[in-house]
Amino acid sequence: MRVLVINASPKGERSNTMNITRAFVGGFPADTELETVELYRCDVNPCTGCYYCWKSGTGVCKIKDGVKDIHEKIYSADIIIVSFPLYFFGVPSQLKALTDRCLPLMVPYMSQSSDPYSASFHDFKDEIVRDKKLVVISSCGYVEAEPVYSALLSQIDLILGGRKYTPILCPQGEIFVADHPIRQRESYLADIKKAGAEFAQNLSLSDETAKKISKPILTSKGFGLLASRHFLPKDGKA
Repeated sequence: MRVLVINASPKGERSNTMNITRAFVGGFPADTELETVELYRCDVNPCTGCYYCWKSGTGVCKIKDGVKDIHEKIYSADIIIVSFPLYFFGVPSQLKALTDRCLPLMVPYMSQSSDPYSASFHDFKDEIVRDKKLVVISSCGYVEAEPVYSALLSQIDLILGGRKYTPILCPQGEIFVADHPIRQRESYLADIKKAGAEFAQNLSLSDETAKKISKPILTSKGFGLLASRHFLPKDGKA
C-alpha cells in the first residue's frame, strides 16, 4: 500500500496539523510505503486559465514546474492524505494553487444535469485517479469545526462530485503547541492512531469513529483560556 502525504502547511514539519497526520499514518501497517511532499518547498505556479491541458488534447499542463512530479506521485499512490491548517476559512495559498493545477486530471465540464453535484462536476480523466482514496486532515484555531469548515467542505464536494473522501477536522489546533493539556492531547492522538488503523484496513471510517475524533478536545472555556495565553501579548492586552 502506497500512501502520499501532501503537507500543505507553510510551517512544514512544525505544522500543528501534521501532529494529527503523523498519528493517523502511525496506525497503518509497518510495510506501508509512505512518502511526504512538503508543498511549500515545491515549485508550484498558479494556473493561468489557458486550458491548454484540455484544448491541446494532451491532458498536460503547459507550465513547466514541480506540479508534473506531484501529479506522478498522485498517480502512483493508493491513498492520498492532504494535511493543512484552515486559513481564513479556506486552504493555504500554495494548496489552492496546486488544486487549480489539478485541472489536467479532469475532463471538461459538459453536463446539463439538474443534479446539484453532477451539474457542476468535472469527472476524472482516468479511472486510476478516480478510484484512489483521499483523506483530508485539517486543524484550526476555533473551538469547534462547525461551522468554520462548511464552505471549504462544500467546495471539495463540488470538485469531487460529492463527499467522496474522508475528512478529519480538528479544532483547537493550539493544543499542539501549548505546554498543556498533555493528557487530553495524548488521548486524542491515540484515538487518531486507532482511526488510522481502521482506515488502513477498511479504507473508510465508521460513523462511530468519525464522530469520536470530531469532538472538541477541550471545553469552550478551557480552550478560551489556552487561546488567550497563546495569541495575546505577554501583558495580556490585545
